[in-house]
Amino acid sequence: MVTRMAWIPGLGTYSVNTDDPYNPDAGIVTFIHAEPREISSDEGSPVTPESETQPVLKEYLTIASLANLAKVTKTGGAWQAHGDPTEIALKVFATRFNRSEDSEKAEWKEIAEFPFDSSIKLMSMLYTNIPTSRVSIFTKGAVERVLANCSTILSLENTPVPLTASHHTQIHANMESLARRGLRVLALASRHDFAPISPESSRRGQLNRAEFEHSLTFCGLIGIYDPPRPESRPSVFKALRAGISVHMLTGDHPFTAKAIAAEVGILPSRMELIRSDIAQGMVMTAAEFDRLTDEEIDALPELPLVVARCTPNTKVRMIDALHRRGKYVAMTGDGVNDSPSLKRADVGIAMGLNGSDVAKSAADIVLSDDNFASILNAIEEGRRIFDNVQKFMLHVLSANVGFVTTLMVGLAYKDKSGTSVYQVTPIEILWMLLVAGAFTETGLGFEAASKHILSRPPQSVGFPPCYLMLRHADCY
Repeated sequence: MVTRMAWIPGLGTYSVNTDDPYNPDAGIVTFIHAEPREISSDEGSPVTPESETQPVLKEYLTIASLANLAKVTKTGGAWQAHGDPTEIALKVFATRFNRSEDSEKAEWKEIAEFPFDSSIKLMSMLYTNIPTSRVSIFTKGAVERVLANCSTILSLENTPVPLTASHHTQIHANMESLARRGLRVLALASRHDFAPISPESSRRGQLNRAEFEHSLTFCGLIGIYDPPRPESRPSVFKALRAGISVHMLTGDHPFTAKAIAAEVGILPSRMELIRSDIAQGMVMTAAEFDRLTDEEIDALPELPLVVARCTPNTKVRMIDALHRRGKYVAMTGDGVNDSPSLKRADVGIAMGLNGSDVAKSAADIVLSDDNFASILNAIEEGRRIFDNVQKFMLHVLSANVGFVTTLMVGLAYKDKSGTSVYQVTPIEILWMLLVAGAFTETGLGFEAASKHILSRPPQSVGFPPCYLMLRHADCY
């Protein structure tokens, strides 16, 4: 993941042009005194990040750096990063502006972490400012959730001013503008007026996040690009040709989810050719989907291909809806919150590289390379094995039917003494079955797959065609 755009209210928009996710020295940083909704193309003038010293920018970068558990370091001339990809993107962006690990340690001391929770979609860190001893909270998360906990917005003079309805409209418009570019949008906020906290309280876990995550000051938006893997789009098309429908359930904003889904081929490129009632239901938010009763979901002509702002319960309900339609469901996931849906699916597929231990224990299969194309390779191998087993069974069955028919016909022929005449002896039958036929049957078991094996619908084994669901950022 790479930070592409950063909007600071009153100041402007920074854009980053780079394909290196770990190197803060790579790429070009440009700046324009405009909001994202006012930028139609790659506009702005190149700037030197180290020379940018605006106070509001400093506060923005402090949040990006401190509401963060990732580490970005330079070792032996090469940059290395450890942590969550989203947090790495934020940390790399802050490092571009000289917000290094050393400067953080000199100014701030960590008190506690309030981890990301899918129910509130926020992550916060509590720090003590070493020179002033003040306690501050730095928060990042989904824009609508951060805004709900904000009462002020940071002005260009670096002072909080009341957050009005016009500010809400402005922020949501810029969020949608970033999301339409296919960016994952996060909001950053902070607050600095908390009373000192005793070390005992933080060590004993007596801190309640609800006492801190309120009356925050909104500081800006950041747009992160999570590029789909090159193999994702052809793999989705191969899945569709193979009779497998791909659904995407994600925590991203609906515009971001829609842009990514169209990019990888989950959504049709020409929506105007789709029947209007089906096209309108192809993309839903979790709130819209969860608001429907089971009967209303079953009445939909087609289930949504993209569901944004998902919760764990949304994924479970989608799997149940597919089961009620008689579908066979495979589910991919990597987080702790995916474990209920991985259990509920017919086949749970966890990510081996970035997946949590909880997800791996709940899944039936662990994908070692986190690659969606590997799922298609497994399906192709499964179909090859099924075909070869079918060929083997047909070969054995036809041989045995031939022997039985021959023996049955032999009952009609008798010699002068009235004894039946059999055309083959038991020894000859055993020879053909165990010796002559063994090599043929073994060869059938290792026969290569047909070139068009993924161009036909799945075999019917009591279920209609398979359905495969995946989360954005799991297999891309």
